Amino acid sequence: MLTCCILTRAQHVTHTSFTLHGDTLTLTYTLDKTADICVRVAIDGGRYTEPLGGLTGAVGSAVKPGENLTITGVKLPEINGVDSASLSFLVEVDDGAQLIYVGNMVFRMMPVQGGTFTMGCTRPKGEKHTYADELPTHKVTLNSYYIGQHEVTQALWKEVMGENPSKWAGNDSLPVEQVSWNDVQIFIARLSQTTGYRFRLPTEAEWEFAARGGIRSKGTPYPGTQSQLWETCWYGSNSDGHSHPVGQLRPNELGLYDMGGNVLEWCADWMESYTDKPQNSPQGPKNGENRILRGGCFNSPTWGCSVFERSWYLPDYGYPYFGFRLVLDNIEREE
Repeated sequence: MLTCCILTRAQHVTHTSFTLHGDTLTLTYTLDKTADICVRVAIDGGRYTEPLGGLTGAVGSAVKPGENLTITGVKLPEINGVDSASLSFLVEVDDGAQLIYVGNMVFRMMPVQGGTFTMGCTRPKGEKHTYADELPTHKVTLNSYYIGQHEVTQALWKEVMGENPSKWAGNDSLPVEQVSWNDVQIFIARLSQTTGYRFRLPTEAEWEFAARGGIRSKGTPYPGTQSQLWETCWYGSNSDGHSHPVGQLRPNELGLYDMGGNVLEWCADWMESYTDKPQNSPQGPKNGENRILRGGCFNSPTWGCSVFERSWYLPDYGYPYFGFRLVLDNIEREE
């Protein structure tokens, strides 16, 4: 029998261990909240696999909380014949994320189930900080897609581009900034070529739908909160005038971090005025002068971090509060 340590990634999973006895794998862990649970394995410190199948016990959908929960697997093909000492396992809350590897780095793309929502300013008419470019509201229907759990970090930019354009440097977990829309297109092309996935920027509609929480939205004016902005956003009142490492505050309903504040995020669209006509997967106009930015930044006022606030700028300029996050239409890789 070999007893080993096991890695955990989700905040709900603690006190984990596993044993290998012949062909039988037994994992134990503690879970503090009901959650979907999955297990991944890596060999010789390499990349973690997709979630393992063939497991029984406290794994899968809606696992109830408890101590010493047990997962069992017998004759798992992923570890068959592999030296036990070279194996490491990862127990985590299964949020449906797709893990993307670039060199020695990994980042997470989160699923957004398609649906229909009301786009634009949903504050009561006449309320302060309601602007004409956020109106009229209109119905938008979107297909499913994947969006980055975090803003693209300086670490990922350096891995792909070999340099760091950011003003607020010194911590690779900070969002990359001071990048123009055109700079981002070069990054995306290189990342797509390196990984085999076809990345792009989110459309403005996709960004707003994700910021609102997708089909899980609770209708809040700020990402993941009604009014307690300091819990989810780095903005003018709590940022001390600079960006912060991604993922430090509370996520929204889709598990997305920093959808408000920290850095403004480039979107794919050219800027144009809204109409009240329903739209299906809108792409924005075919040409224009300015590209859309969303989400507010570390020096924004409260209202600047709302899910419907719009900003725009020339695509060939980057500033220390311009960043971005990525989108995938699907998780199929190209050969």
